[in-house]
Amino acid sequence: MAYQAKSALEVQLDVLGALMLRDIRTRFGGTMWGYSIAVLWPCAHILVITAAYVVMKKPTPLGDSIVLFAVSGLSPYIIINYMSRKMMEGPLANKQLVYFPQVKFFDVVMSRALVEVCTSSLSIFMVFLIAACCGAHIIPRDSLAFCESMLLALFFAMGFGLFNVFISQIFPQWLIVVIVPILIMYFTSGTVIVVEAMPAIIYDYVQLNPLMHIVKVCRSAFYPGYGSDADIMFVLIVSGVMALIGLLGIRFVVPRFLN
Repeated sequence: MAYQAKSALEVQLDVLGALMLRDIRTRFGGTMWGYSIAVLWPCAHILVITAAYVVMKKPTPLGDSIVLFAVSGLSPYIIINYMSRKMMEGPLANKQLVYFPQVKFFDVVMSRALVEVCTSSLSIFMVFLIAACCGAHIIPRDSLAFCESMLLALFFAMGFGLFNVFISQIFPQWLIVVIVPILIMYFTSGTVIVVEAMPAIIYDYVQLNPLMHIVKVCRSAFYPGYGSDADIMFVLIVSGVMALIGLLGIRFVVPRFLN
């Protein structure tokens, strides 16, 4: 039988698959238990927030279930926080791979992004499963709005991640500095409080936080009438601009630093 050379697309897919498997094996020890820690770790974040409200006996800011309030607010944040940071860490940890002729820098970036999409999806599933086991009614009233919020979170995380990859290649300290804007987004997004309770002068600035709009869309799936003022177009524009800057930087600027 004559040997048939693989197409460029097939080679690209083989490279991505190999990079994803290598990423999982090196980061998580190549075992199911190692990967399960990465999936379950974000769940601890929600459990801590929920426990804090219970211990301090604070009233639920929205609705009557603190578990549902925490899950609906923190789910988008989990995707954005972990995916945007891990995408940035991938090329820094695997820069030596680009010396192989079949492996491009962008392959390393996308393989890490795909791994994080799978990990984040499993994390959200486990969060909802644990919440259901705790007795919370976590079935969204508006499934379309919930799916929309998850897609928005993934799109924003991808754009933010590409931007972070570009900046971190020029300024390696960005790996630590980026924690500051992520924390600002977290505390002004309404994940643990209701942003409408903020003073008007602060709320005006909070409108510039894309995560806040994503959280509102997510919560609108569980609380009818909430989040009607969420600006989806603003999230798409910010995500698209960051992705464009990141892609252009990776294409034209990063190769000079690699060389």
